Amino acid sequence: MKLFTQYSRVNILASILALLIGSIGYYFTMRYVLIDQLDDTIKVEEAEILDVIRTRGQLPPPSDYHDQQTSYAPATVPVKRHFINTARLIRHHREEPYRELIFTTSSGGQLYTVTIGVSEEATEKLLAMIMSITAGMILLLLLTLFLANRFLLRRLWKPFYKTLAGMREFNLSSRQPLPIRNTTTDEFRSLDEVARQMTGQILKDYEVLKGFTDNASHEMQTPLAIINSRLDLLIQDHALAETHHRPIQAMYDAIGRLRQLNQSLLLLTKIENQQFSHSAAIDMAPLIEEKLTQLEDPLRDRHLIVHKDLDRLHLPINGYLADILLNNLLTNAIRHNQDGGDLSIRLRESSLQIANSGPALSYGYVDQRHTFQIQFPLQNFDKMSG
Repeated sequence: MKLFTQYSRVNILASILALLIGSIGYYFTMRYVLIDQLDDTIKVEEAEILDVIRTRGQLPPPSDYHDQQTSYAPATVPVKRHFINTARLIRHHREEPYRELIFTTSSGGQLYTVTIGVSEEATEKLLAMIMSITAGMILLLLLTLFLANRFLLRRLWKPFYKTLAGMREFNLSSRQPLPIRNTTTDEFRSLDEVARQMTGQILKDYEVLKGFTDNASHEMQTPLAIINSRLDLLIQDHALAETHHRPIQAMYDAIGRLRQLNQSLLLLTKIENQQFSHSAAIDMAPLIEEKLTQLEDPLRDRHLIVHKDLDRLHLPINGYLADILLNNLLTNAIRHNQDGGDLSIRLRESSLQIANSGPALSYGYVDQRHTFQIQFPLQNFDKMSG
């Protein structure tokens, strides 16, 4: 999951939670304010009733309106003045919420319990309207937040993804540093600068290592040739004792390994310097047959049975590199095989498979016969020649 997607989800979830808590608090606050206003209206009616009793000495007539009702009931003991929420059955036998004030007063020497009720229907409708508008604003805010996170943040993160794509496409063979990307975000500018410094340092280290390998491979040729010629002269010396033959042979073997290493370094240097730019359509089947002919002796010595299934395939590749490639693959297939084993070679339009009956290795592909296989798309080999 991408970073800005995770950020968007966390941001939206946090916003929903905060708005939900805020909406609940806002609802009860608005209800408290509206109920308080309704209580003020009831208190005004209470003051008018007490004023009529004080000036006229009698209770005002009771009222029974749709949104307000006043009733009197004789009482024997005074009751504590208090507000209650209740429901009354009004027209069409429909219950409606009411806010009532109950208190005790006296008129003409008689104690009365006065009940003043005011309908809460208008208050509830007003509260519902306010909450509906609030809910609409919340949804609009969440939609705006979602769109901003989806499009605006994606645009803000675009320099980061461009830098990341440049690092993925960075290739030592092209020797091209990362391009400078203009961005107004300080963090992305710092990231881009660090990435360019890192790739620039990698290119410098690569050039130094390449130069060292090139120089070392060339400088090793003369000492190896001198050592080899000295060994030839030494082995031709008739005064050489028989006990010296084995150390000299070990020296020959060491020189051979060094010479092989030097040739590999020279080959890598030539490939890096693009000295194998010439490529031609090489027919791979005859080249495989030629290599098998050259390797008849080791095949015969180890009693290996060769199975060939070769299609005609002309591959655009440098001939020298194709020869080295097949020689290495077939030589390794023989070396890591078992005596009397099988060697299978299969050439198709897009792949070459070489399998042997040797023990399973820690890499490659092992089939049901425990044969080691190497498979690769041959269309990509023309890059080796460039």
